[in-house]
Amino acid sequence: MTLKNQLRVALFGLGRAGKFQLESIRSNPGVSLIHVVDTDLEKAKAVANEFGCEYGRSVDEPLSNAGIDAAIIATPTGEHFGQIMASLNAGKAVFTEKPLGNGLEEIDKCFQLAREKSLPLFVGFNRRFDPSHSNLAQSVRGGEIGAPQLVRITSRDSPLPSMDYIKTSHGIFHDCIVHDLDMIRFISQEDPIEVYSVGSNFIPEIQAFDDLDNVLVSLRFASGLLASIDVNRFASYGYDQRIEAFGEKGMLQSENRYPRSTVLSSEAGVSRPPIEFSFPSRYREAYQRELETFRKCVVEGIPLPITYADVRMSFVLSDLAECSYREGRPMRVGG
Repeated sequence: MTLKNQLRVALFGLGRAGKFQLESIRSNPGVSLIHVVDTDLEKAKAVANEFGCEYGRSVDEPLSNAGIDAAIIATPTGEHFGQIMASLNAGKAVFTEKPLGNGLEEIDKCFQLAREKSLPLFVGFNRRFDPSHSNLAQSVRGGEIGAPQLVRITSRDSPLPSMDYIKTSHGIFHDCIVHDLDMIRFISQEDPIEVYSVGSNFIPEIQAFDDLDNVLVSLRFASGLLASIDVNRFASYGYDQRIEAFGEKGMLQSENRYPRSTVLSSEAGVSRPPIEFSFPSRYREAYQRELETFRKCVVEGIPLPITYADVRMSFVLSDLAECSYREGRPMRVGG
């Protein structure tokens, strides 16, 4: 990779999201880590020693460094908006984990500033970059199953996130289901006209946060397409992520991934390894492809694959899905 095509980045946050961003940076010769920021200075120092980069607790120093092209924001959700705005104002392209902010007003402000500064603002909906999921979406849009009639998405987490994470996650609709809503729009290339949600709790600690751990969302589209999303905070057997698209000409499925493909058949029956345990391993390749796409957006000027309209609608649908659960009725989209 030539110096001209190198993307020089600062990484903000070394927690849950920051760890898999580091894995992607390690695997991409076109991305150089110049500065890492975390409130845990010893953790930041260890990363800096590995990558030969600068480190600290404050974002001010990397944002004032003219040798840095972009900021990757993987801090807790409450810090995203301020760091996005500061990075854009400093002339840095931004890759941020969702959500951008606490509401549509903050989302709008971020994209308005990015437009004024002519800088890429890339939001991490990583599932679009998973090879199997993206192939399914391309195949649906290519007409391989004819007009899609039903899309089903299953998303069950593993391991159970910590309660410290859950209580600051903005809730299951904006933390988890927003990804599934984005995938349904990515697959169908259509916005729903109605959303309906039901939910329940099997984990008392999550219920104490006025949050849910077991949710079913149904969506209706003007074309006649119906879609369903079932989400759970914990699956004992691994990170369960599946998509099925059914149409007049057939069906497409994106199945779970296994770390090994070995299958044992014997008189006792058939056995295979458990599915991938957690999202960093299940979506390792998706995160790598996502980072490479961001690099190309910044250094080669390719269009952003996830638009302002995509981010805004995913937030709107997540809000409507939560309102539907709390009010116990279907919600019209745009109504």
